[in-house]
Amino acid sequence: MDKYQIVGFAINFLIVLGNLITYAIIGRVLVSWFTMGKPGGGGPISRFLFEVTDPIINLARKLPHKIGMIDLSPIIALIGVDLIIRLIVIALNKLVML
Repeated sequence: MDKYQIVGFAINFLIVLGNLITYAIIGRVLVSWFTMGKPGGGGPISRFLFEVTDPIINLARKLPHKIGMIDLSPIIALIGVDLIIRLIVIALNKLVML
């Protein structure tokens, strides 16, 4: 395997990981709407989504994240995950071009 294949694999892995995190955050938001925000209210899937996404959401909650009663921390987390993945992909692409 040459460096292009390795970096290509790493980029694809990061994109898939970013997509999984995005789907988990969206799933958490949907579950929280239907269970009225109780972390364990939706059963094992709800608990799993909350456990997986809590570290990311808690980081986003350190920023100003509320407008009235609307919690924007999932949106901030989604933007943050996307931004980090894009920056890493750009860095990997530039690394290959050296």
